[in-house]
Amino acid sequence: MSDDPRVTGEMSFLEHLDELRRVLVQAAAACLAGALGGWWLAPRVLEDVVRRTVKHAVVLSPLEAFNERFKLALLLGMFIALPIVLHRIWSFVVPGLFKRERSWILPMALASIGLFALGAWVAYSYVVPLVIDVLSNFMTPSLKAEIRLSSLLGFVYNLALACGLVFQLPLVTMTLTAIGLVTPGALIRQWRYAIAGSFLVTALITPGDVVTAQLVMGIPMTLLYFVSVGLSWLVARRKRENSSRANPAEEGEDAVPS
Repeated sequence: MSDDPRVTGEMSFLEHLDELRRVLVQAAAACLAGALGGWWLAPRVLEDVVRRTVKHAVVLSPLEAFNERFKLALLLGMFIALPIVLHRIWSFVVPGLFKRERSWILPMALASIGLFALGAWVAYSYVVPLVIDVLSNFMTPSLKAEIRLSSLLGFVYNLALACGLVFQLPLVTMTLTAIGLVTPGALIRQWRYAIAGSFLVTALITPGDVVTAQLVMGIPMTLLYFVSVGLSWLVARRKRENSSRANPAEEGEDAVPS
């Protein structure tokens, strides 16, 4: 008898729906509990964002400070609850996967989340302060900056999202190489198009019409492309080694003289 969960021990459709409902309820409860912690952390994060960037921000309505703290608390809560949410989703999905699928889906998901978090952190600690500092140089003595809190946080969120997506490039490149859709040689031959594409994608994902942000992100994205080419080469070499080990008989036949 097969041990495959697809063949034996299958749940009915209604049982699947009931299990999915439990997973969603538990994930929502975890996010809510995380949001309570996020509500406590939000003022500290707000102060740090303002200190890193514009030094002070203004609010233009009585509810603006509450609304922005509430939205930030939800985002922080989702981040705090992420391990629990991922564990519940994985426990729901894994019975329907083959062993081989389990071996690569989980590492890829964790790598993707890690790269996104790294990109968001780079945006928070480096890109946003740098872009705002460069833009402040265009001020003249007669101009006074009064940055609205909601506009500042929206700018931070957009750049964090953009950097998080950009940092997925190595993982995407390695995956495409592993399944044979691209090769390191093809990637390196297309480097001119890659540079142009990097700045085009940056222009599409960066907020508003900020050329400085596009330049600040476009250059690291180009470097990230060449890092991805190197990782693609490592994956391709690993594939060749695995292929040669998988066919030792053919190599032995070639070595036997006629």
